[in-house]
Amino acid sequence: MTQLKDQNIKYKNWLDTSTFDNCKLNRKDYGHFLCDYITGEQEGFVLNLNGHWGAGKTEFLKRMYSELITRNYPTIYIDSWESDFTNDPLTVVSSELLTQLEKCNKDMTDISSDVKDLFGKVIKGTVIGAAGMITKATYGEASVGTEFVKTLYESDNKDFMNQLKDDYSDKITAINDIRTELSKLAEELQTNDDSKLPIVVLIDELDRCRPTYAINMLEVIKHFFNTRYFVFVIATDTTQLCESIKAVYGNNFDSKTYLKRFFNRTAELASPNIEYYLNSLELYNKYEKHEYLKTLDLFPNTSSTPEDIIYYIANISEYYQLSIRDIDQLIAKLEACLRCAQKVFMAQGIKQAINIVVLIVAIIEHDKGITAFNKRNKFSPTFDPFTDNESHPFNLKNSKLKTSLIIKIALESISKKIINEGGYTGINDYLKRDDLQRYTGNFNHSYMQDHIDNIGTILRKYYNTIPNQKFWLWDDYKKVVELAGNIT
Repeated sequence: MTQLKDQNIKYKNWLDTSTFDNCKLNRKDYGHFLCDYITGEQEGFVLNLNGHWGAGKTEFLKRMYSELITRNYPTIYIDSWESDFTNDPLTVVSSELLTQLEKCNKDMTDISSDVKDLFGKVIKGTVIGAAGMITKATYGEASVGTEFVKTLYESDNKDFMNQLKDDYSDKITAINDIRTELSKLAEELQTNDDSKLPIVVLIDELDRCRPTYAINMLEVIKHFFNTRYFVFVIATDTTQLCESIKAVYGNNFDSKTYLKRFFNRTAELASPNIEYYLNSLELYNKYEKHEYLKTLDLFPNTSSTPEDIIYYIANISEYYQLSIRDIDQLIAKLEACLRCAQKVFMAQGIKQAINIVVLIVAIIEHDKGITAFNKRNKFSPTFDPFTDNESHPFNLKNSKLKTSLIIKIALESISKKIINEGGYTGINDYLKRDDLQRYTGNFNHSYMQDHIDNIGTILRKYYNTIPNQKFWLWDDYKKVVELAGNIT
């Protein structure tokens, strides 16, 4: 029995680098479930894998590819965005399909020759049909095919129409023949090579394509490849794809109903477990390796329990509804900011106190263009709650607190206030120990007390301005975050 994983398949390296066993988003069970589901279809099937931008659709498809190849199902992967510059998705899909199938079986070249001839006939007919739609106004343009079209128009009009009619009839016949031949090809693969059926075609990045190209791609799959023993999995951000369709047909067009005619079923690619993903990156080991926890006073609670950084990133990312791509960018910018602070310590020996919650929030606010980022100053800890997710709980040691409350406390802890009492006017820390304690009154929970105590300890330590130590106020966060904002 020929094993596909041992053949010269196009994306053989994915069998090592992209599997569900090394999936950092903990999607192994779902991946196996979907592979079981689609391989049970034999009569032509199209699945819409729906996930928002940055949900990890490409990585999921790569792992599906590896899993299906390992199970010995002939699998083809097509990045539709790479071919977006063309105007003919039929050529792209047919070429990739046959080329990648031939890599699955060195003896398949002869088997697929009839299919190639049929595709050639249809593609040629498509070109002639498209050319026939060009008006005589194109005569003066230096465009591909202009001379050919000019010749057609200068010929007898009856002959021209008969030619188009004949080409159209040939094309319809060829479409039906293609479906038949593709099914035969699949059966021969199974008979001659012991490959399993169906053949699975994974289409990626469709929602990034030009609207007209995306629509044409769906039409091609529906009319040419919706045939026995073939399953298509098309990854889309369905909301974005609907908007693309409206861009072509108008805002009042029912794009959702239109899309349903192309898909048999839709599978949702749910938001990943962010905490699982962050733990797989082993960030706290990285921060310890770079000695951020030794050279910087990161608070609250990060020096004694560095894994708290992971919880802060996870909770705040979920609060602001970040995608995996957003989180990757957040981590890169957080690293840049911490590295900058560490360089100051190494060069000048200045110990610095940085509230990690404030730094994370500042990076996100700057990236999202949240107005509070620019409205805030060291005397005004302005915070605009993210109302779409205001009730999000801060999940750390069963704290049962709102993430927005943790953020609010953090922002107040790095601000100052102007006081005017008993004839004394001056600037004092915005939060002192007594100020902090007011937040513990309604929360009978040890974590809240520890959280407040830790912030209070840092405030007392940095209360008096002495050489070789610096407590970051809002202007410090704003400056370094704006600098890091150049990293994309």
